[in-house]
Amino acid sequence: ADTLECLASVARVEYPALSIIIVDNGSTSETYEAIVQWSRQDPRAIVIRMEQNLGFVGGSNAGIHRALQDNTDYILLLNNDTVVTPDFISRLVAVAEQADNIGIVGPKVYQYQEERIFDSAGTRAFFWLAQGMLRAHGELDEGQYDLEEDMPYITGCALLIKRTVIEQIGLMDEDYFNYFDDLDWSYRTRLAGYRLIYVPKAVIQHKGSQAIGLGSPFYYHHMIRSRILFARKHIGWFLFIICFLPYLILYRYLLPVLRFLRHGHWAHLRALHQGIKEGFTTHLTSR
Repeated sequence: ADTLECLASVARVEYPALSIIIVDNGSTSETYEAIVQWSRQDPRAIVIRMEQNLGFVGGSNAGIHRALQDNTDYILLLNNDTVVTPDFISRLVAVAEQADNIGIVGPKVYQYQEERIFDSAGTRAFFWLAQGMLRAHGELDEGQYDLEEDMPYITGCALLIKRTVIEQIGLMDEDYFNYFDDLDWSYRTRLAGYRLIYVPKAVIQHKGSQAIGLGSPFYYHHMIRSRILFARKHIGWFLFIICFLPYLILYRYLLPVLRFLRHGHWAHLRALHQGIKEGFTTHLTSR
């Protein structure tokens, strides 16, 4: 239902040169059949089916790879639990076209059916802690974030990237399964000399964590795993030891462990430990 609502809004987008690539990432319900049926009504739609769940990164890369075959100039990653406005792509592209050194742009994101409550108005990040945050989450929009601004990263909820950037820095890093992939991609884009811009005139709504479940064992497993992977890839050893490790142990490990023990959340505890193990032992394919 979330995917079909998202697609219905995308179908109303007022942009003349648009292809819609839908990646079914190993779904086990009747989702695939419903998507195929929907796609038959829109000649712009292409459906790709993965035999197993490759995570947000693997699924996204499959769609990006297919789009690049069609010589597209821009790739828009869009979560399936979003609802978009008809002009949001035009507004994103208009800003991206302002300069060659603008690599990625992202919209203003409201909470679903709460048109004046932010899900995010850009981002903040402390890369030396491997910590990215949504700016303005839960705030009322009173015009305080209505200026285009440079951002440390663009959330993968809705991310428009130029083809030329992908050709220079590559696809999303598949060492990650979920989480931190957008932080990593944005970080690499900035290292290549590109700017990342928040575009407040482009607006969408986001339901948030519909597929994964915020606070689930899956969430804790992959959140801490990906955090450690990002730190191993991008934080120098000095900051890794004196800043990242204390933050990881005290705030991202001990606090949740105490909470899990108090409430008897044993599956969460096992998932957290598994994520830590994988974070430190997974072979890095890139740094």
